[in-house]
Amino acid sequence: MKIVILDRDGVINQDNVNYIKSPNEWIPIPQSLEAITLLNQHGFYVVIATNQSGIGRGLFDFESLNLIHSKMVKMLGQLGGHIDAIFYCP
Repeated sequence: MKIVILDRDGVINQDNVNYIKSPNEWIPIPQSLEAITLLNQHGFYVVIATNQSGIGRGLFDFESLNLIHSKMVKMLGQLGGHIDAIFYCP
């Protein structure tokens, strides 16, 4: 089994010092989604492990986080890629 574990902010999407708090603020880094699709095509399981301390700070909630991840998964799916698991620490 081949697994790659990626951070989210600054690796897959553009980071923001004020946190990514909504789907509108989630902007993929150019070619990052295509790179994940290539990993999928080459037999890798792709897992995201991300710190989301904005939740603990009350800047956004779990519903917003799920909407952000849904946007990411949808955009990735349009390219034929997928995420096998997402883990986060609030």
